[in-house]
Amino acid sequence: MPEDDILTQAAQTITQGNFMGAMEIFESFISANPNDPAGYHGWAEAAMFEIQENGNMDDKGNDIINEGKIQSYLRKAAGLDSDNAEYLASYANALIEFDRVPMAIREFQKLRALGEKSEEVDVSFHLYEAARMLIDSINLKTNFDRSEKFAQQYTPVAIEFAIIGLGFSSVEEAMEYMSLGE
Repeated sequence: MPEDDILTQAAQTITQGNFMGAMEIFESFISANPNDPAGYHGWAEAAMFEIQENGNMDDKGNDIINEGKIQSYLRKAAGLDSDNAEYLASYANALIEFDRVPMAIREFQKLRALGEKSEEVDVSFHLYEAARMLIDSINLKTNFDRSEKFAQQYTPVAIEFAIIGLGFSSVEEAMEYMSLGE
């Protein structure tokens, strides 16, 4: 079966809600195409859907899907195609999900740099979503106490991502617009 057909079959399996089946298809694709980032990214996305839909604990309290493997596959996809905003954002988003905030921020900074490097790559949506996810993570970790060190360290980064996600080139540019209304 041609590579595109295999990826289409895996995507259709995801839309049917059979995430574990899609993961199997992506694993076979990865075996046959170890340098194609689509397989790694697809497997990890299907795994994240499975966890979101069905949880990740078996009857004994053990992980069903290894979160380290998800992270590793997303890192691999982003490494194989470092100019792909979707791969970079997926990796960074997973890092937030797995409570690896400092690592996630470094990846989002790479995403931001990619957007600055190329006018053809729009990363604003990804950065806006990153801001939302970061604030959610901060609130959860600090029980909504913005005076905690963790909140003070990462809230400004989340705000900066939100501002850039709204289409401003910098916080300073956004502040200029804020002062116009005074």
